[in-house]
Amino acid sequence: MPARRSRRIVGIAMQRLLAWTVRHWVLSAITLLIGCAALGYALAAPPPPREIRIATGTQADSAYTQAAEAYAARLEATGFRVRRVPTQGSVENLDLLRAGRVDVALVQGGIADRARDAGLESLGAVFHEPVWVFRGAGQDAGGLAALRGRRIAVGPEGSGTRALAFALMAANDLRPDDVEALPVTGTAAAEAMLAGTADAAILVTARLAGAVATLMTRPGIVLDDFAGLADAYEARLPFLTTVRMPEGGLSLADNRPPRPVALVAPVASVVVPEDTHPQVVSLLVGIMQEVHRPRTLFSAEGVFPNTLAQDLPMNADAERYYARGRTVLQAWLPFWVAVTVERLLVILLPVVGIALPLIRFGPVLYTWQMETRVWRHYETLRRIEAQAEATRDDAGRSALRDRLEALEGRVARLSLPVTYRRHVFALRRDIAYVRAQLAPGRHQAVAQFDDASEAAA
Repeated sequence: MPARRSRRIVGIAMQRLLAWTVRHWVLSAITLLIGCAALGYALAAPPPPREIRIATGTQADSAYTQAAEAYAARLEATGFRVRRVPTQGSVENLDLLRAGRVDVALVQGGIADRARDAGLESLGAVFHEPVWVFRGAGQDAGGLAALRGRRIAVGPEGSGTRALAFALMAANDLRPDDVEALPVTGTAAAEAMLAGTADAAILVTARLAGAVATLMTRPGIVLDDFAGLADAYEARLPFLTTVRMPEGGLSLADNRPPRPVALVAPVASVVVPEDTHPQVVSLLVGIMQEVHRPRTLFSAEGVFPNTLAQDLPMNADAERYYARGRTVLQAWLPFWVAVTVERLLVILLPVVGIALPLIRFGPVLYTWQMETRVWRHYETLRRIEAQAEATRDDAGRSALRDRLEALEGRVARLSLPVTYRRHVFALRRDIAYVRAQLAPGRHQAVAQFDDASEAAA
C-alpha cells in the first residue's frame, strides 16, 4: 500500500508539473529562446578589433616596408585603423610580437625559434629574400672566409640581415669578432662601400632597386655567385633555398648582370599571435594573395603566398583559407557586413534549433492544455454520478446536488478562447444530465421500478 500510494503521489505531481509547463508554454518558450540566444552569443567569437598594429621597416625602399604599406592600405580600405610601428627588422619584429606590441609583422626565414617564440604563428611565406654579397675592388673572391678581418656592412642590431650574415659567416668558421661588423644596410651600406669605408656588404632583400641596383652598376664592385656552394649552404642552413638571377635581370639594355647568378635566399613570412581573430586571419591571407601572387624575378605567378618551409606553426585558420578559400559571405559581402552576418548566424542557430520544434508542437500542446482545463472536471462529475447511483436517501442526494451546482459554477467561470468554448457547453450538458438523475423523487421511481422487476422475476 505505501508503495502504491507513493507512486500515485509521484504521478499526480508529474501531471501537475506537466500541466503547469504546458499552461505557461508561451512564457517557457520565450525564456528558452532567450537562453539559447544568450548561449549562442557566448559561443560566438567576439567581433574583430578595429585597430591593427603592423610592423614596418625604417627604410622606405625596403621590401618589408613596401609589403607592410600594401597590407596597411588594404586594411584601411576595409575599415580598420592601422597603426604603423617602425622597426629595425625581423629580430625586433619577433620581440614586439612576443611582447604584444604589434599584431602583424614580416619575419625573415631562419630567425624564429618555435620554443622561444611559442604563441606566435605563421600566415604563410610571401617572397624570397636573396642574399647579396658585394665585395669592393681588390677583395679576394674566395668565399666569405676571405673576408676575415674586413669591414663588412651587416645591418643594425635587431635586423634579420645581421642575424643571417653572422649565420653565413659561422658556416665559414668566422666568428663575429673576426670581422669589423658595420651596423648599416640598404642605401647606407651602398654609400659606405662607394666611399671606401666598407670592404664588403651583405644585403638580404627582395628589392632590386636601391642599394642592389646601385652596387651592381658600379665598376669594381663584385657580386658573389653562390653557384658552386649553394647546395652546401642549403645543407648547413636548411631555411635557405637557391634562386637565380637571370642574365639581364637587372637591365636588359645594359645586359646586367652579364651572366646568370645563383643566390641563396630565405623566405619572408607574415607572423601573428596565435589568438589573432579568425576573420582577421582570413582577411590578411586574402590581402597577402592580392599583393604577392604576381610573378617576380625570383618566383612564378601564384607561388606565393604558401605554407612551405615555415619556422613557426601554421595558423589553423590560415591553412583552412589556403585549402578552401574565403567563405561565401566574405566573397559576396563587404568584410564588416559578413562579420556581422556570420556572428548572427552563430547566435541564431541554437534559437532556430529550439524554435522549429516549438512551432511544430506548440499548437498541439496549447490545444491539449485548453482541453485539459475542461476535461479535468469530468473526473469530479464521474464521481458525483457514481455516488448518485448508490445513494437513495434525500439528504445524501441533496448534498450531491450541491456539489453539482458548485461544479457547474466553476465550469461557468472557465475563460477559454472561442474555439474551445464548445467543450464547456458539452460539459454543461453532461452536468444537466446528471442533475436530472438527482431530481427529487427520481430515486423512489427508480426503486419502485426495481422492486416491481424483482417481484415479476
